[in-house]
Amino acid sequence: MELFIKIIAKYFQRFRKKEDTDENKSSTIILQLVLLAVFPVLYTITLMPPGVSVLQIVSAGIAFFLIVIFALRILKYFKLM
Repeated sequence: MELFIKIIAKYFQRFRKKEDTDENKSSTIILQLVLLAVFPVLYTITLMPPGVSVLQIVSAGIAFFLIVIFALRILKYFKLM
């Protein structure tokens, strides 16, 4: 996935000026974040089983983020991260 994102970033940088600055690196990071946000959402929408309501999708998303936040806090508490 990372290789795919780098290829897309390289393609879009071809249209910009050729400067090696911090702005260039930050734009690549922003592009990676956008792509990493868009691809999973599209993938989830295409594989959604029929009969799933919007409320179930939203509640599953909230539960997922709460579990991730809880896990990260536990790792920081035990100084593993």
